[in-house]
Amino acid sequence: MTLRLRLSLAFLLVVIVPLTVAAVVVGRGVPNALDSAARNRVLASRAGAGALVQATCQRVRLAAEVLGREAAVGDKLKAAQDIVGRGAVQYAVVTSASGKVLAVAGGVARGESGGSLPNPIPPGALGSCSRGIPASLGIRAIADSVDLRSTGGAGLGSAAVAISLDFTFATSLSRSANADVTLVSDGKVLATTLAPTVAAKLARSAKTLVGSGRAMNVGDRLAAATPAGPGQAVLVVSVTRPGVDSLELLVVAVLITVLLLAAVIGWGLARVTTRPLVELSEAAERVAGGDLETRIAVTSDDEVGQLATSFNDMTDRLRGYVGALQSSRDELRRNLARLGDTLSSTHDLGRILGVILETAVAETRSSAGAIYVVADGRDELTLRAGHGLDSRGARVGDVLGFGAGVTGAVAESGEAVRGHVGAPGLVAAPDEPRSEELISVPLRTTGGIVGVLNLYDRVDGRPYDDGDLQTIRTFASQAAVALDNVLLHQEAQRLSVTDGLTGLRNYRYFQQAISRETERAVRFARPMGLLMLDLDHFKNVNDTHGHQVGDAVLIEIAERVRAEVREVDLVARYGGEEFAVVLPETDRGGAEHIARRICERVRGRPLHAAGVELRLTVSIGVAVLPDDGTTPSALIRAADDALYRAKAAGRDRWL
Repeated sequence: MTLRLRLSLAFLLVVIVPLTVAAVVVGRGVPNALDSAARNRVLASRAGAGALVQATCQRVRLAAEVLGREAAVGDKLKAAQDIVGRGAVQYAVVTSASGKVLAVAGGVARGESGGSLPNPIPPGALGSCSRGIPASLGIRAIADSVDLRSTGGAGLGSAAVAISLDFTFATSLSRSANADVTLVSDGKVLATTLAPTVAAKLARSAKTLVGSGRAMNVGDRLAAATPAGPGQAVLVVSVTRPGVDSLELLVVAVLITVLLLAAVIGWGLARVTTRPLVELSEAAERVAGGDLETRIAVTSDDEVGQLATSFNDMTDRLRGYVGALQSSRDELRRNLARLGDTLSSTHDLGRILGVILETAVAETRSSAGAIYVVADGRDELTLRAGHGLDSRGARVGDVLGFGAGVTGAVAESGEAVRGHVGAPGLVAAPDEPRSEELISVPLRTTGGIVGVLNLYDRVDGRPYDDGDLQTIRTFASQAAVALDNVLLHQEAQRLSVTDGLTGLRNYRYFQQAISRETERAVRFARPMGLLMLDLDHFKNVNDTHGHQVGDAVLIEIAERVRAEVREVDLVARYGGEEFAVVLPETDRGGAEHIARRICERVRGRPLHAAGVELRLTVSIGVAVLPDDGTTPSALIRAADDALYRAKAAGRDRWL
């Protein structure tokens, strides 16, 4: 038997058997099937419409929460107008703790007349779809409310929003459910997509439909109903009942016609198909062997010609995929190299910020980018790393406050954003880089927001999509961990050389600094001064007033000493009540001048420590390189000797 004949018979069998079975099924089972399908459709439409109502309730709940948050901290009227202006709801109201209406926007409809209620409508009259509280005053709306509370938990009032149950809402439900929708309350029609008489009939049967939970015949319609929520309206979904007149005769005619056409088409298709099969088979073998340049000549516009065209398109795309795979492999290698650089420089903040930014720019094909880092102890963001910002009006070192522009808003809210600059919620501050499209993602760690990663304008001119945002979100979570590690390392380094009580440099750092400054002074033949300070009779302060007062005294003395020296000078806590001051480029006259100023500042006015007023003095020993020595130990010894002489000479002086 030839291939052509086998293909013809196979085609006929494939067509005849299913059509015969289908004819039997259609002729005998379609009426019931159509009715069952219609019932299933109604139930599915009811479920879909109910889900949309619940989704609307959730959207209203979220809108109420957003209004509550904005009204608690900002302009209540602006917050209400914004939530209505964005189209999230049709009505918004904010009240005080006493129930006084503070702000209102939009309006909702009354159920009996369909007209608008006079504003304001208090939150209690709107009801709550999420808590099952019915509306009063005949209001037809999906509504919800939240309580406004201060940061301390005190009640500030309420905020509520609502969406009217009107013809527009019913129409949107109808489109989503692919069926007619009628909203019923207490047997009355609130809104419907049907004629009034048909809707009234459904309204009278609404209670029965809800009780049965099934699809039922109501007149010439098939209907099902469900409550929109506790205390809410009833949602009735309906479709026209299907008819099956003359179905069997139509099935027989269609079956005969299709069988005849199948016989002719099967023979012709087999004849046309067998000719290019060998060519297709050989071409497929060549492609399987790795020859992606293989192509098949297209000699016709029929299915076989389309198959040949598809085969050629497949090889073209396969070549493109292979090229893209190679490019991805190269990009992966470059990213791995960047990650290697990051891992090898995890303690260099500038380097790791540069690697993070360059990687993010490459992944999204952006033309520019910036990383803002949260300033230590302040609600400010500093631009610490930039790419392609020369022509965008920003430079490294620029500062933004929390909440200012897109970057400040992302740092304050912790939510990533993307879109066109200038759109609602994406208004840039004057100091931010200029752009048309951006992605802004917070760099978040367990300790909070440590920075913000911004990307500006793709190089191909296309806007950023959700895939770009998801990629950068994932990358930002990893980058934030690396950035947090660097900041923690820097903080640990700072603490390791800082005195925990006074904030001055500690003894360890002093030893390193005096060695470094001594070596530099000797190499360049420059003078250097060293002061050793000791508080007079400090033991009496601790014995009389306690160590808490003593600690406060040390903190105040440290501030006074620091105020009398230059920025290039080093003030360190040497131990106990002793302090040391390293004075680069300072001769004996300059060192004694500073020692005199410190004595006068300490003596000049009383210290107020933990509620106790004290008058203290300080004794200072002065040593100068090279007169008193050219090594750190010699200078420290000379300064100590001078300090002891000052103590012996009566204290409150320098020698």
